[in-house]
Amino acid sequence: MAKETTFETVHENVAGIDIGAEQIFVSPDGQEVVTFETFTSSYYACAIYLREKGIKKVAMEATGVYWIALYFLLEELGMLVCLVNPKETKQAKGRKTDVRDCQWIQKLFAAGILRHSFIPQGKFMELRHLVRERLDIISMGSTYVNKMQKCLELMNIKLPEVLSQIHGTSGINMIKAILSGSRDAAYLLSLCDDRIQKYKGEKVIKALEGRYNDTYLFMLEQNLKLWEIHQQQIKMIDKEIAHLLDELSEDKEEVAAGKAKPIRHHAPKIKGLHATMARLYGVDLTSIPGINDYTALRLIGETGTDMSRFATAKNFVNWASLSPKSHRSGKMKKNVRGMPCNVAGQIFKQCAQSLLKSKDSAIGSFMRKLRGRKDSGIAIKAGARKLAIAYYNTLTKGTAYVEEGTRRYEEQLKKREMASLKRLAKKHNLQLIENQNAA
Repeated sequence: MAKETTFETVHENVAGIDIGAEQIFVSPDGQEVVTFETFTSSYYACAIYLREKGIKKVAMEATGVYWIALYFLLEELGMLVCLVNPKETKQAKGRKTDVRDCQWIQKLFAAGILRHSFIPQGKFMELRHLVRERLDIISMGSTYVNKMQKCLELMNIKLPEVLSQIHGTSGINMIKAILSGSRDAAYLLSLCDDRIQKYKGEKVIKALEGRYNDTYLFMLEQNLKLWEIHQQQIKMIDKEIAHLLDELSEDKEEVAAGKAKPIRHHAPKIKGLHATMARLYGVDLTSIPGINDYTALRLIGETGTDMSRFATAKNFVNWASLSPKSHRSGKMKKNVRGMPCNVAGQIFKQCAQSLLKSKDSAIGSFMRKLRGRKDSGIAIKAGARKLAIAYYNTLTKGTAYVEEGTRRYEEQLKKREMASLKRLAKKHNLQLIENQNAA
């Protein structure tokens, strides 16, 4: 018979719950296991059972979206609920069952091993789901953009090769005119933005010369209609997000905010978004390079505005899975692939990637230098780590980020390199002579 695993008890009166689509498995002591159905009435029966057992704290895995209803129901009834990453509760292979899982979760939680996941409260949770839903609809809409490109390519209309995006204002105007029966290239060009007419006019006229086909035009029209439906859905979500933001920022004080940064793609149609985000955070986050108001909107549902649960910036970076990983054993040191970044970490990586070509950002200069020695992936993750630290410091200190600029960064780098050269020269009894004629 296998020996039972035991731990030192840190938390008393705690239970472990394994959640499924049809049943939940509850263990109040690591031994006894009771099952309940996933109906709301069954969840209330589970809560009564936990109270009768004297349970004050509960741990459960974040399984899909099944945990959400039970999590908030137990919280409303006054229990402390610890939501954990399923990767942190894995057992040895070949031993996994729902019964064993809930017993194992209870033992780990009682021993104080499990870490709490961050769960936004109230309206912030609703905001998180709306922003994520918005991103999903944008992704779904891009499917129909690809299909529109395919339809144009079938007719050898080369607009995708000439325009940066066919679903921009100029591209949609031309597609609608084509579907209405217009074939005059000069007229179609006149529907474009003035800059396109000036710099790409000849190419657009050549691109519009194709073999028009009724079947492919029908397919193009259907995909355009489906894309427009998704755009209408995005506008409706933007209205709901604006309503939530107004409720969340109603009692917040006005914050002095600088000029809003432009949002290049999928900008939310929310009036006064820049001022609202500054009020919610209590500071203008767009002072951080690579972060605009849309980024701040995405981050607020993922991180919240209260950083007190993270003792230091390193804790925050580690939570976002942006910290470097190590694997050392004696003299052996290996590079190890860390856990994938959470959603907040992914957002910081996207921001860092946008700074790779920036000539005015010290973080961009740092990433370009690191990319020369490592590769783009490592450089972007290192830049994302710096952005996450700047984000944490801005929220905890309540002061806007101050951009040092590329020149200041290069000056500091030169000082460090000179100090290193001087140490080497002293070590080998050499003398450094500065070249006065150097540019």
